[in-house]
Amino acid sequence: MYKIEDNSDKICSLYVNEMHLVVMLMPYIEENLEKNEKIVTMFEKDLNGELNTLLDRTNFDNKKKDRIKKINWSEKRLDDIEKIKDGLENKIVIINGSREYEERVNNTIKGTNTKIINCIKLDDFENRAGEILSKHNKILNTLGEQKISDVFHVDLRVDDNKISASEHCSPLQG
Repeated sequence: MYKIEDNSDKICSLYVNEMHLVVMLMPYIEENLEKNEKIVTMFEKDLNGELNTLLDRTNFDNKKKDRIKKINWSEKRLDDIEKIKDGLENKIVIINGSREYEERVNNTIKGTNTKIINCIKLDDFENRAGEILSKHNKILNTLGEQKISDVFHVDLRVDDNKISASEHCSPLQG
């Protein structure tokens, strides 16, 4: 288990399927590209098909579509991540894959000054919500980056310099 102990901002984002993931990430990516932020993806599965389907259905101009496509929505093997670790400083890193993939990428890039967004399938989140929330300081949803405590009622504790969360958490009632 990795902890929030380095210079990285750790954000989780939940999705139902790959198309939902691309749709959900689009406003965040678009906003950060406008701010000239550098975005790197670490995807276990290629998402170019979903991206192209979405971009074909948007009214984005061609320049914006090209900027979004340049992010590289292709899969990245775990072997490739070690090679690019040093180039991640001050970038936004979006990670999506199996639990093992997510943990290995996070452990590999730990200690870099990056903003990490772990995209987690909703089924996986439901099975280990407390663990996931304790590893992140924010959640990315349709409203943008939110403090976890503003979205979920969760009991976070600090013991022996480790943050843990109760496995019983629920969305806040609005």
